[in-house]
Amino acid sequence: MKYKIVNSKSHSKLNILPLLKYPAEFHGSTQVDHLVKFRDSFVGLIGKSEADLPKNGVVILEHHFDAAKKLMDQINDLARKVINDPKRYDDVGFCREYFELAKAGYQLLAKYEPKGIPVSLERAGLVTTRLALNLNQDAMIENEVAVVTKRTHLKGEPETNLSVTVQWRDREKLKMIDNQEILLSDFVNPASGASGLALVAAAKELGVKPKKINHRSISLTRQGLIFVRQALQELGINSTFYSVGECLELDNHYYLTGSRAVADAGQMLRHFLPNWYKM
Repeated sequence: MKYKIVNSKSHSKLNILPLLKYPAEFHGSTQVDHLVKFRDSFVGLIGKSEADLPKNGVVILEHHFDAAKKLMDQINDLARKVINDPKRYDDVGFCREYFELAKAGYQLLAKYEPKGIPVSLERAGLVTTRLALNLNQDAMIENEVAVVTKRTHLKGEPETNLSVTVQWRDREKLKMIDNQEILLSDFVNPASGASGLALVAAAKELGVKPKKINHRSISLTRQGLIFVRQALQELGINSTFYSVGECLELDNHYYLTGSRAVADAGQMLRHFLPNWYKM
């Protein structure tokens, strides 16, 4: 995996606002701790995957259970509606249908025990971590490590280049995951895999490296799974992937497409963040 990382200086933040190609689409603070530039690392993932699904440490429920396949069909239907009418992202009632499907999906995954220190990639990760652990929406999790990651595009780069910003909520707490098994739950995990790999790259800058990452999701892409597993192996990190469904196609913006669209899960699930959450 090739990347370049720009780090903030001690006791200060990195202002990435002047670098953003689409600042209006960047949700959250532009004062960050790291900027991970992946450049064209993920271009090969665009399109439809013809690869074989790895067997070891990979479980895709819809390949085995009709209930999971039906749930993924329902998510695709909702995604198509919001893609055609983006105003629905602000319709809490509509988004609640999406949330309830996510909840049902994580209940289907419950037969496989979630293992590891929970690491939540804000925003959607805060919601899905609680679903994965069967906790209420506003639960406080003592050992949760929250990290703000934002996938973004930079000025002067092609649309297919990706960068990710990383902001630590608690640097001291981050040390908990060094040489430990972690649980990384999200709605899609991975799509391209950029956010999760940015977390790993940024943590490495601080001398922190988990020994194993257990991915848990409603959906993932086959090409993303294969790419992430290889990248983690190169770093000496083991991995597992448990998902309700999978998508074989990524569009030019690294969104799931074809018959397994999910739209922008972060925008849908933002209505169900813990009541104590602050951007």
